[in-house]
Amino acid sequence: MRFGAVLRSPLLHFFVLGGLVFGLYALMSPPETRAPDEHVLHLSEAEMNRLADGFFAAWGRVPTEAESRGLVRDWAIEEVMVREALTLGLDKGDAMIRNRMRAKMEFLAEAPAAAMTPAEDVLQAFYTEQAAQYARPARFSFAQVLLPQDATEAAQAALLAELEQGADPADLGQPTMLPPRLDDMPGPSVARVFGGGFVAAIDALPLGRWSGPIDSGYGRHLVRMDTREEAELAPLDSLRDRVLADWRAAQARKMRTAFTDELLSRYTLDLPREGAEAAQ
Repeated sequence: MRFGAVLRSPLLHFFVLGGLVFGLYALMSPPETRAPDEHVLHLSEAEMNRLADGFFAAWGRVPTEAESRGLVRDWAIEEVMVREALTLGLDKGDAMIRNRMRAKMEFLAEAPAAAMTPAEDVLQAFYTEQAAQYARPARFSFAQVLLPQDATEAAQAALLAELEQGADPADLGQPTMLPPRLDDMPGPSVARVFGGGFVAAIDALPLGRWSGPIDSGYGRHLVRMDTREEAELAPLDSLRDRVLADWRAAQARKMRTAFTDELLSRYTLDLPREGAEAAQ
């Protein structure tokens, strides 16, 4: 890029104008009337870059000269407003401000975890410990018939005999919106439809035979288990990114807990008498 083009860049103008705004203030204010150092609004290079990046992210271009002046002015207004609010104690007793400050402290405590890379054996051990979270769930293919609520043992036996002789499950039992057959259905999905106890019960059924009754949230069922695929844990490499993210999240939680405990150890908790008695 030619030097002339650099000089015409709006982004360069933005940085220059930021310095001019405060430079002019210093020149126009007599030394005896200038504010003390603690009242100087110092716009750092990092903060200036943040303003420029924010504008570019929002608009997809660098700011014009007028927009640059506006950004600097808005930053200055925000800075003086925050300083004066803190001086007046407006942050005291404000739940939103307290929550925001707590969140920032927790972020500082957890931030190092995002860059951590565990040794292979450490990640494998974490994966094995959390196997239930990553395993492909068991899958079931089965047919079912919902028994009438008032079905006697004799009626159940008659229905079971018809099914064993090849009767269509859709033509028998109590009318229901439930499908008479479900194929390759994951265990958690079966549990959402029929209940967790139903999954445990059908998991123990023999294959290819009508069995029951099995209880669900809808009533009692006769069930024929056709196929069952056991839960399976895939190799770590197939889920590495997800496992690594989860491991880092676990480390972040540990860091936050350790950081919180260390901070609390620096203080003595002074409670009102009633609160102290309740805490014992």
